[in-house]
Amino acid sequence: MSTKKRFTIAPDLVNGLRSTIQSASTNQGQLHYDMMLIDVIESDPANPRKLSLNRQEILDGVNTSDPDYQTKQAELDALSELAESIKRVGVRNAIEVYKEGQKYRIISGERRYLATILLGQKSIPARISSKPDEFNLRYMQWVENINRQDLSLKEKYTNLVAMTEAYQKTHSTEITEKLLQDLIGISSSHAYRYFCLLRADKRIVDLVREGKLNNLKIVQELVSMKDKGAREQIISWIKSSKGEVTSLSNYKAVAGKKAMVSKAINLGKVNNTNIAKYLIDIVLSDSRFNKYQGKFNNIDWSSTKSISKAFQALFKTMENELSTEEA
Repeated sequence: MSTKKRFTIAPDLVNGLRSTIQSASTNQGQLHYDMMLIDVIESDPANPRKLSLNRQEILDGVNTSDPDYQTKQAELDALSELAESIKRVGVRNAIEVYKEGQKYRIISGERRYLATILLGQKSIPARISSKPDEFNLRYMQWVENINRQDLSLKEKYTNLVAMTEAYQKTHSTEITEKLLQDLIGISSSHAYRYFCLLRADKRIVDLVREGKLNNLKIVQELVSMKDKGAREQIISWIKSSKGEVTSLSNYKAVAGKKAMVSKAINLGKVNNTNIAKYLIDIVLSDSRFNKYQGKFNNIDWSSTKSISKAFQALFKTMENELSTEEA
């Protein structure tokens, strides 16, 4: 007697399907589910912690001809390390998501989500929350991102602007240094630096976005400089630099300084025309100036004006002929 084959679905997929159906039906308050299907989750396109990699490159690898190959490959290597950790011990902290249309959008845990995709897993532990308002969403992402050592100043700036703009829109109030300190729970000195970053002009922000400024303290130094002319000079120098600038000390040492202007040397007056003639003859007897003797054959030694012009011509000839070392 033949037996019928029974087909079953893996337990984690069953739980994921059940969680998806349940959360789609209620979606109220904060719900906790063990597993959620990867296919119903999406990244937040406005998350400041944005990777260059797309999902297909995570699955298939990065094309070596891609102009951003180095950046993407570094991101993929970092994800691979996380994926190895997840493979050994699983996702220890559930990602957090909220319902957005037909999908669930990530609040925190995007790298865990992408590393799970890299492993080829179909589901991930997720906590489903009610949709936060814009400020709380950006604040939660700030908390998730800020302690990461590899977070660039550009990403911090993007997150900071999104968060403060959302707060201003909700509360109809301007962000102050003290308010910023209270909002993100940092020291007054650190708040001052972030406040400087917020009020930096476009040229400084562009340097941050280009990766030439990646140090908050340096941005604060630049923004708070009192000598505006020197600051503009330094900004131009940083703009023309090849890579990241890690100190302003060398720039500050020369910025705003006026170039040394050479002053004419007064050689005094000569009343005796014979002395004047003797001095010119001594110079022209030098082998380096013999070739210029013809220029001084027609001096009117009875005219002080003619002698003065001859001396001016002699000094100019000497300056042109002699090197700086010889002079």
